Amino acid sequence: MSLKEIMGRTLATFTQLIAQEVSSWAGFRRALRREDQEILDSLFQAAKYHVAAGSYASKASPFEAMMVAMLIEAYKSNTRLEKRLVCLEKERKQAQQKSADEISDTRH
Repeated sequence: MSLKEIMGRTLATFTQLIAQEVSSWAGFRRALRREDQEILDSLFQAAKYHVAAGSYASKASPFEAMMVAMLIEAYKSNTRLEKRLVCLEKERKQAQQKSADEISDTRH
């Protein structure tokens, strides 16, 4: 028998903890509308993107570490959308200015 077989794993991996949390929220998930179920699934998926960091979050409870990982992903998404919105607003203003300039040129 190898040392690994004797010792075994005493702590669940962060991936296993996420799976346990997903299972514990199953009743809540079933009560949600379909679109909200998909959002909840996406949140738990976001936690999986940060498994390595979650493994080092020894001071936090596993669920707290998952929530922070979910917040990080939500914040990144929000930041991307804000940047895109700024670009679109800039493009809209430039198009409006160009249109106003063209109208001004045709009147003169």
